[in-house]
Amino acid sequence: MKKIEFTFYSVNAEPYLKPVTALVIAPDKPDKNTGVMLFCHGWGGNRFQHQDKMEFTADAFNLVCVSPEYRQSGYDFDPVRGLGWDIPYDAGFMQVFDTLNTLRKALELYPGVNRKRIFAYGGSQGGHIVLLSSIFAPDTFAFIYTSSAMTHLDEPKIAITGRTFSAEELSVRNVMEHARMIRCPVFMEHGTADENVSCDTHARPLEASLRELGKTVTTKYYEGGLHSLEPAITKLEAYKAMIPAALKTPVNPRTDDFLAGTEVKIHCGAKLLQIDWSQPPESIKLFTWKEE
Repeated sequence: MKKIEFTFYSVNAEPYLKPVTALVIAPDKPDKNTGVMLFCHGWGGNRFQHQDKMEFTADAFNLVCVSPEYRQSGYDFDPVRGLGWDIPYDAGFMQVFDTLNTLRKALELYPGVNRKRIFAYGGSQGGHIVLLSSIFAPDTFAFIYTSSAMTHLDEPKIAITGRTFSAEELSVRNVMEHARMIRCPVFMEHGTADENVSCDTHARPLEASLRELGKTVTTKYYEGGLHSLEPAITKLEAYKAMIPAALKTPVNPRTDDFLAGTEVKIHCGAKLLQIDWSQPPESIKLFTWKEE
């Protein structure tokens, strides 16, 4: 397998561009069936957090594995330790664009890949970002896979961001509110004793909502597992147990949002978020807010 890193400029709310760095672990000989899989780190983590899973996946499943270090986390926050997060903290909006823009850049770097085989995995806040990615770019993924994922900002998480959120800012970060927009199969795992992201207020309600909406969802609950899934199982072993079944999912029948230049509309109460995937990753026209 081959390992590289790349840095690109992602959209920013400020009048300057935001550099984002990503790790890529790819098969030695990509071919026309090679797919792409996003790996999204957790709150305060970095692009190397899922390196073990990426190394397990690349050659075994013929996937270009790419892990963005979204803004305000890891080495972006602390260049020495690669841990921690900025305050105030975005908590899953601009970071979704960083993640999806990383995927767009990876597709540019590997133009011959099979765009019907685009997948995503994320844990904790990374799972939250992956879930939101399937809403912000609903035609892009063949499946998404989350581990101990947040589904919304609850009071404990809001408290550690060091900021307040408007109604539409909470709405656009709430997977439950927009779950109807998810079009791909969802694979989820969670520990029943998770005290960081409660299984009973995040995973189980989302599973129930997805099933009620007629979505395809597969879940695994690890009895007694904490946020890391231990002592029930390690994250890597849980991934190894789940990923072969997930990869039996049929390919995505739709043209991905980036290739199609899709316009996505997300209704967030009094405001409408409009995303224009025909715009380049750094464009301030990539998304706009409008009054409903």
